[in-house]
Amino acid sequence: MRFLSSLLISLTFFPYLIHGQILRPGYDRSEYIEMLRINQKAHIEVNKWTESGSVPDPEEYDFVYRSRRVAFDNIWDLWKHKQKDIAVIAVQGSIPTSASFLANLYAAMIPATGTLQLDDHTSWSYTLADDDHAAVHVGWLVALAHLSFSIEHKIDSLYNTGTRDFILTGHSQGGAIVYLLTAYLRHKQLKGTLPSDIVFKTYCSAAPKPGNLFFAYDYETITLPDMAFNVVNTVDWVPDVPFSIQTPDDYTAINPFRGARSAIKKQKFPKNIALRYVYNKLSKPGKRAQRNYQKYLGKMISRSVKKQLPGMEIPEYYKSNYYVRTGRIILLKPTEDYFKLFSNDISNTDIWQHHLPLQYLYLAQKQAE
Repeated sequence: MRFLSSLLISLTFFPYLIHGQILRPGYDRSEYIEMLRINQKAHIEVNKWTESGSVPDPEEYDFVYRSRRVAFDNIWDLWKHKQKDIAVIAVQGSIPTSASFLANLYAAMIPATGTLQLDDHTSWSYTLADDDHAAVHVGWLVALAHLSFSIEHKIDSLYNTGTRDFILTGHSQGGAIVYLLTAYLRHKQLKGTLPSDIVFKTYCSAAPKPGNLFFAYDYETITLPDMAFNVVNTVDWVPDVPFSIQTPDDYTAINPFRGARSAIKKQKFPKNIALRYVYNKLSKPGKRAQRNYQKYLGKMISRSVKKQLPGMEIPEYYKSNYYVRTGRIILLKPTEDYFKLFSNDISNTDIWQHHLPLQYLYLAQKQAE
């Protein structure tokens, strides 16, 4: 069975090797810089997070389409390369509205495969990983669910007119959603419900952590060979979040710490009493924190979600909040020159001082020198 799964994945990667695609494996700094410009132009300037003109307009791409606003004030844009047959799907990041930040705060996990009931008439089935233990951020998944209908429709239309190469990109929350979009589309290809000769290349930017370790393992497998990146400014706080809580239940099945309770019971008295005491001291705080996380950022926040999306059925949560860094990370490390322009003073009230495309563009261009 494992051989067949490996063979299926290999066959799905085959188009990257034989199809005359334009997009090639590997991080391309010039591609990423254009994606930053698209994310700035499409979302940051429009929503007045910073002064217009702080980041230049895209040089190689033209704007084609903007989706309607859905879910947590989410939109996505379509851009096309001026000379090459490349389409860019750019998902909006967080904007200064309560609905947009609600998506971030709705931070419980749900399984990476399942069905969401979006309203009284619409359900959405999804597969983001083949591992039953894989789980992802519920708020960003709900956002993706609402965006996916128009995204898939545009991909289908472009495919029918000959486009095979797509860049998926998003900055901040947009990058988190693009993590999940990438997994969703790649698994549709693996299942044969999306053409296998479509090439997806992903540039997440300043993205937070999208899911748990088992999601990360699956994501890093399906985005081979080297076709997905998250670019991170090392002094930006957003890639640090959400809070990550690891408990023994998050370990792989044969990890001895996961079965420690059973092993301790087999020990002789009084050794078993002492070991149980130590084990409880180590494990209970994490489990208590995980339950509180799910209580406040799942059940309590879901009341506001129901007001924002009245027809949605609140899903069952996965009992974990073990968020991890996912995919290949490209690091942008600030220098002294950077800190002369962008303060690292913790008393600075601007919490976005290292997070916007302007700072990322500065570092990406310095990296190229």
